[in-house]
Amino acid sequence: MTLSTGIPRWVLATVSCLFIAIPFLVTQFPPITDLPQESAQIRLLIETLRDPTGSPYAVQWYTPRILSYVILAATWGLFGPMNSGRVAMLAIGMLWIAAVHLLAYRRGRSAASATIASLFFFNHIVYWGFYSFAVGWPAFLIWFSLTTENPKDQWSVRECLIWIGAGLLLYMGHVLWFIAGIAWLVVYSLVFRSPARVVLARVTYVVPLVVAVAIWYPLLSESTMSTPALWGTDPLSRLSFEWLTDAALGGLRSFPIIAGPSLDFPRVDWEALTFALVLGWVLLSVWQNRNEIGAKTDWGLLLAAGMFLVFVLVLPDKYMNTIRFANRWMPIAMILLVLAVPAPRVRPLLRQGMALLVLAAFCMPVSAGWLTFQKKELSGLPEALQALPESPRLLGLNLGQQSEIVKGYPFIQIFAYGQVMRGGILNFSFAEFSPCLVVYKDRFIRPWTGGLEWFPDRVKESDLNYFNHVLINGTEQTHAVASANARLKPVTSQGRWRLYRILPGKE
Repeated sequence: MTLSTGIPRWVLATVSCLFIAIPFLVTQFPPITDLPQESAQIRLLIETLRDPTGSPYAVQWYTPRILSYVILAATWGLFGPMNSGRVAMLAIGMLWIAAVHLLAYRRGRSAASATIASLFFFNHIVYWGFYSFAVGWPAFLIWFSLTTENPKDQWSVRECLIWIGAGLLLYMGHVLWFIAGIAWLVVYSLVFRSPARVVLARVTYVVPLVVAVAIWYPLLSESTMSTPALWGTDPLSRLSFEWLTDAALGGLRSFPIIAGPSLDFPRVDWEALTFALVLGWVLLSVWQNRNEIGAKTDWGLLLAAGMFLVFVLVLPDKYMNTIRFANRWMPIAMILLVLAVPAPRVRPLLRQGMALLVLAAFCMPVSAGWLTFQKKELSGLPEALQALPESPRLLGLNLGQQSEIVKGYPFIQIFAYGQVMRGGILNFSFAEFSPCLVVYKDRFIRPWTGGLEWFPDRVKESDLNYFNHVLINGTEQTHAVASANARLKPVTSQGRWRLYRILPGKE
């Protein structure tokens, strides 16, 4: 290794993976909202396969989200129930990094740029726990390579199988990725004026999958996923630095990386700082290469970045019960943009060092934030989960509401760890969502108050009749009130998360 050649690509890719892995390795309970519910799907799968006739659940082997459940099932078997969701998301992260670095290699882009782009894995998609959408990104890069690097116009069985396989991989990740893949095929063909015979052959290959989606979509639209489109922000508002930062990353709030009884450092918005550094990297690259920008830009990558940025600006905020419908495409657009423009014109070793420094400087506060979240805001949770009996009827009440460290609602599905660990039933399960792997055979109608995972204050005394345990997140005052309830007997007594046994009510 010399100053003129720099660090080998495989070394940069490996180090990028190590940095991304650190937050997952130092925590047992990462702040990934849907992680417990997605892991619980594997528990329900095992129980359903053991007794398919007696189970209230059915397995949907044709669900377009099955790819993420393959990974979750594998990590369940290898690392156990309580580690499956965490390791599965880490595995998806490794796929992201490998795919980005491989894409950079195949298209002759800078390994340093791929290293910078790796940090966008820690985005709101991951923090919300959108496993199926996250695993769809590496699948899309396979599709991207197929559409841009294989312009064959001769119809053949081999080509047909390759295209169907790539399209099926998109579909198995997430139906939105399949739609995005079709949109990209159209956009690329129009902008780069692909020969008519090439377009016709490719369209012929993917028609069977398009028909499959057309059959499946009406079933979904009549299900629990059917909700109207909602725009909360207009395109102009989405161009603000604050909104774009949240759309590109959107996981952590401002917090001091070091704090203690004698030290009180100011709060820092690490995501905004990192996003500004990445934008600076891009602008520096464009400025330094301004006289050769046309020749040094990868226009295919830039077109893809532009397509996803259009998605970000014009799509609704929520559609088909899918939240963050528009801004989920922003991390993708940023990765493609960083790779599309030429890298800054400095010595390779210095450029790679800069990229590694930015990645490390971002992963460090992410790790610190996750550790603080687990230590402070999930205190008492391990003890409460250990105290659960087998097959409990568990009610989860997040009376602590918002996190001081993590954006969004990282607490709302925590109670599902009870099902992951012990089985049983919950006041809310992903089995109620039609696209999931395991769903109720019949439409589930709750006899208790619905939406308690979002609105725990709506709980009624009568709701306790359907459960034998309740897991509560709250302050000392909250737990004092709970302990005073004649029907709640404390099982654990320390931390924010505490378990209570529900005593029978009066007839």
